[in-house]
Amino acid sequence: NPDMAPSAVEELLRYLSIVQFGLLRQATEDIEIGGRTIPAGEWIIGAITAGNRDERFFPDPDEINLERTTNRHLAFGFGIHQCIGQQLARVELQEVFTRLYARIPTMRLAVDMDELTYKNNTLVYGVQKLPVAWD
Repeated sequence: NPDMAPSAVEELLRYLSIVQFGLLRQATEDIEIGGRTIPAGEWIIGAITAGNRDERFFPDPDEINLERTTNRHLAFGFGIHQCIGQQLARVELQEVFTRLYARIPTMRLAVDMDELTYKNNTLVYGVQKLPVAWD
């Protein structure tokens, strides 16, 4: 359903966050996080994926739900540290999914999903290869 492209894009951004560990911050004062004191001057790495899988904000966070109505994910950062190109990225993703499906409606994965390998050792997350087939 091409009308689902906007919600599908948001859910995929939440579920497969592009940047895994993009929030490097230094504590300017002693702070407490999760019952542990982080002293001033220490570095903190915020795992975006953890926020995007927080069950307090996302029911069934480990499931892809393309009809999720509230999806305030952190895929593009938060507050003043948000990606400046996020709106362009959203439009591009929505267009590619809508047009690709319209042009090649029989496109499907050429392998089982569990055979896909992911780039886990780089700043930007994604699949190594995405083999597809169509009729």
